Amino acid sequence: MTAGAGERVSLVTGGTGGIGRTVALGLARGGDRVLFVGRSEERGSRVLDELRQALPGVDHVFLPADLSLLSETARVADRVARLSDRLDAAVFCAGILSTIPEWTSEGLERNFVLNYLTRYLLARRLLPVLTEAPSGRLVLVSNAGMYGDSLDFDDLQHRRGRPGTRVAGRTQFANDLLCVELADRLRGTRVEVTCVFPGVTDTGVFRNARGLPRVMRALAPVVLRLLASSPETAARTPVYLAQDARATGTGGRFYGPKLEERKVPKRAQRQERRSGLWAASEKLVRPYLEQVGSKGETK
Repeated sequence: MTAGAGERVSLVTGGTGGIGRTVALGLARGGDRVLFVGRSEERGSRVLDELRQALPGVDHVFLPADLSLLSETARVADRVARLSDRLDAAVFCAGILSTIPEWTSEGLERNFVLNYLTRYLLARRLLPVLTEAPSGRLVLVSNAGMYGDSLDFDDLQHRRGRPGTRVAGRTQFANDLLCVELADRLRGTRVEVTCVFPGVTDTGVFRNARGLPRVMRALAPVVLRLLASSPETAARTPVYLAQDARATGTGGRFYGPKLEERKVPKRAQRQERRSGLWAASEKLVRPYLEQVGSKGETK
């Protein structure tokens, strides 16, 4: 099914809960047909009902997938292409908080793939159609400059690494590099790429976290009660960047809660780190890029 004349279409990953669900609803309320990705069929069905209430008469679609697997991520890209010949925005919210390295059936470290590599793959697969949109938007919901550079290009799958904050931190920094590199590659096109730190948010991220010390698990509910914003508040910035006509000239910029612009750290701007990660990522996902044509391909 193709998009109707003038009908905006947006894709949201992690759309069955937390910030992703709220972003999907915000985009629908703003008039977008929403395609959203998640693992749970039950939660997907509930969100689909909410989207239909938010914007009736539009064919919103739930795409079930495990985005820690490149093969399933590629199938999502294939399905998006079949569902619509138009894509105005992609908001990548899917992710996990973990201090424990794990490896998928594809032999890749789960945190790295889910928090970063499948975002890279989806971006590469979706860029041709995003560049055709009147104003394409790609929003990475991550930590936007909060983490240092702990990427080891000789051990991206953390086979030699230890458990700890680096397991998650390296994947968040990878998003920083991706945002800056993509924005540079897309300069002169109609696509804006941004990175957003939504702030401490009252979602299930700590309840679902893996490997957190008991004391952190015990303190998390207290911290959330005292400091956390609602998912609705956290979703405002990514929804604005993905949909609002005023959000132009934002490419390569980092944002925090309430549309506050954040400084892009110098470590995220380093050309050798950006290009190094791009090359390593391309090598890892190359089997799944076969269907990407030359139209809209990045340089």
